[in-house]
Amino acid sequence: MKKILLLLATAGGGYYYYANHMQVGATSVHSYKALLEKVETAEVTRAEVIFGVNDLASSLCADSGFQTSGGYSVAECQKRYANYKEMCESRIFEGAPETYSRPEDVKAAARAYVRCVGIK
Repeated sequence: MKKILLLLATAGGGYYYYANHMQVGATSVHSYKALLEKVETAEVTRAEVIFGVNDLASSLCADSGFQTSGGYSVAECQKRYANYKEMCESRIFEGAPETYSRPEDVKAAARAYVRCVGIK
C-alpha cells in the first residue's frame, strides 16, 4: 500500500512540475496590444510575436475604414493576407531571435510583416 501511495505522489508531483514548468510554445499574448504591453516589462518569444503580428494584420484587414482609405476592400485585403501569410512568416521570422526584449524590435517586425502581406 505504501508503494502505491508513493507511486501516486511521485506521479502527481511529476505532473505538477511538467504542467507548471515545461509548457513549450505556450503563449500568454492574446493580441498585438497585449504583446506590446508585455514586451515593455518582459521578454516575449518569437511565437508570441508571430501571434501578435498576425492579430495586427487581421485587425487591419477587418477595418473597413482603413481599407477603403487605401483604396481596397476588406475582402481584397483578407484574400491578400491569406495568400501571403505563410510566406511572410517564414521570410520575416526564419532568422529572427527566439526572444525579443525591446518594443522597437517587435514594432519593426510588425511593420515588415504587415508590408510583406500587402496591407497598406
